[in-house]
Amino acid sequence: MALGQALSIRLPAPPGRAIVAAMELRPFGNTSLRVSEFGLGCARIGGVFQSNARGFLDLLSFAFDSGVTFFDTADMYSQGESESLLGKSFASKRDRVVIASKVGYCLPAQRRVAGRLKPLLRPLVRFLKLRRDQLPSASRGALTQDFSAKYLRGAVEGSLRRLRTDYIDILQLHSPPLDVIERGEWQSALEELKRTGKIRYYGVAVDSIEAGLAALALPGISSLQFTLNLLEPAAAQELFPKAAAQRVGGIARECLANGLLVKPADQIDLKAYCSSPEEEAQRAQQLADLRTAAAADGDSVLRRALSYPRTVAGVNVTLLGARNIEQLRPLLDVARV
Repeated sequence: MALGQALSIRLPAPPGRAIVAAMELRPFGNTSLRVSEFGLGCARIGGVFQSNARGFLDLLSFAFDSGVTFFDTADMYSQGESESLLGKSFASKRDRVVIASKVGYCLPAQRRVAGRLKPLLRPLVRFLKLRRDQLPSASRGALTQDFSAKYLRGAVEGSLRRLRTDYIDILQLHSPPLDVIERGEWQSALEELKRTGKIRYYGVAVDSIEAGLAALALPGISSLQFTLNLLEPAAAQELFPKAAAQRVGGIARECLANGLLVKPADQIDLKAYCSSPEEEAQRAQQLADLRTAAAADGDSVLRRALSYPRTVAGVNVTLLGARNIEQLRPLLDVARV
């Protein structure tokens, strides 16, 4: 299949669900992988605030039937339930999806216990009508990080069990500090995991431009994940283009700026997104300018937000976040236009 050629799939549609998938497949850096131009970010898959797992399995099936073949998760998402649901959904079609997972965070005891007690906690949460933001921070505990060889090996074994697979396509370090990246002491463990076939490629999901550039300075890196959206376009200037020049696969996350670029203006509380009045004022002006420009062209902010990563050199796959089909369907509908 030629570069840029769309993969068109026609599948029987379950009752009430029309499926017409058209998703471009792209080479992923210098790897042998080909990925859908939009992937599903699976941070919202699982959790005690959802009634059951059936809806998540339906979401994963819908995404796959819609042409999405790239799924980004982490061992800490929903205390491992995100990986478990991916494993349950794709065990029978493992060679038809690309699974990228992340390791490096250590769950506190409170979250590990919550993970084991989810079947009991879900009915209680529904009965009490609890929301995530109502929980005291002490009930969640503090996250720590560990990038030692011993921890990474153990974390990968746990991910493989939950994913019901014997390999992970792309293993990413999860938000490592700059000094951890620069020392590179973790690389020998990941190279060993690669030699034994437990991971195919490895990379880094970073939280700063500096960390991303440090990762690109190391040999062996096959992927780089970073935030990219119309409100935060800094990575388009140097980071992703440099990844492209080095043939490192680029993963763009938060393309909708955690919902700011999809929610109606009257449903946005910027105080919940911003750390200072100055940042709040800046975001308000940015959003107003984007709405004005889109309206002048008869366009929508959502369509522009989904189109933007496609214009950036070095972005091979853009992650969409959704908790259910009702959230994902309109995003894919707009993305295909």
